[in-house]
Amino acid sequence: WYHVLVDQSASMTYVAERNLEADGSQAPIEHPLVDQYFNQFKNGKYFLQLS
Repeated sequence: WYHVLVDQSASMTYVAERNLEADGSQAPIEHPLVDQYFNQFKNGKYFLQLS
């Protein structure tokens, strides 16, 4: 199971791995908690906030 931030929403949900689908756009998501979990978005990838 994965904790997922829903794009263009303030919602979060849990999703089973088999139900995940790749998003080929490599565009950043719009979610109010992105900065709480990630410190950088580069080349289509987020980098985890470690501290």
